Amino acid sequence: MSPLAKYLFMFLINHTGPGKSVYSMELMPECGTDQETPTCATVPVCASSSPLCSAPRWSAFRGGWVKVETKEEAAKRYLNAAEALADTAVYLTRCIDESGNVQEGCTPIYWPEGPRSAACAILSSSIWESGYREDIMTGAPPAGRGSQGEACLMQVMPQYIADNASWLSPEQKKGLSQDEVVQMVLGTDKPSLSRCYEVGGRLLSRFRRATRTCGGHSWVYSMYSGYGTGGRCRESTWSQDRERTYKTCMARWPDGEKIPDWASSVLTADIHGDSLVAALE
Repeated sequence: MSPLAKYLFMFLINHTGPGKSVYSMELMPECGTDQETPTCATVPVCASSSPLCSAPRWSAFRGGWVKVETKEEAAKRYLNAAEALADTAVYLTRCIDESGNVQEGCTPIYWPEGPRSAACAILSSSIWESGYREDIMTGAPPAGRGSQGEACLMQVMPQYIADNASWLSPEQKKGLSQDEVVQMVLGTDKPSLSRCYEVGGRLLSRFRRATRTCGGHSWVYSMYSGYGTGGRCRESTWSQDRERTYKTCMARWPDGEKIPDWASSVLTADIHGDSLVAALE
């Protein structure tokens, strides 16, 4: 796991709400796969009256009985997301894949600050767009897609996903429906997450160049304004929120984030070693 991925994982753990979303679910294999006859007790899963303790329910979308996701289960999703984002940021800015090979035919995005900055920009947008909820990551109903079909952690409009799906040839794009392309960016697996981040990263770069000056604001603020409005410059608190998170992400690298004990077991390597100090610029 790269130092950048480890840092992004810690940032997600500390700046989102793992285990606190009633929209994020996890499967309960012990309840079986029969909607009518669960093999577990359908009673609240913990003693509190909080909705987070609600009894198991059937989810047709997920194909089984589910409960509200625990913070430990959320951390597993976050780890996949952090690794996918770190790899994608390097690919988008340097055209280098996760194995360290230069990819011919890759079109790098405009991002002179390099992969760490690109990763923080994408991360900041995705945190505010999705809160890293499981249902948004997978597109699960009733609230996992936006009102206009926006999809994945970056909440991208369907037509923009198809336009920026660089992993598809022009012929493949013509042969696939819009929904089929959208499905490629939905999921908790690293390939789906990488495609989501790539589409979002390419759009951020595009709007960064299109809205370089927005009312005297920084390029970061202007970029987020363009991303949220389709290219227009607009004063907004949501641009300020995203800019603030981006600056925090950049300022706290590499050792400004610490991982809580409960999340440390998710990692397969020590995140406080010397390797974390080697900044990826």
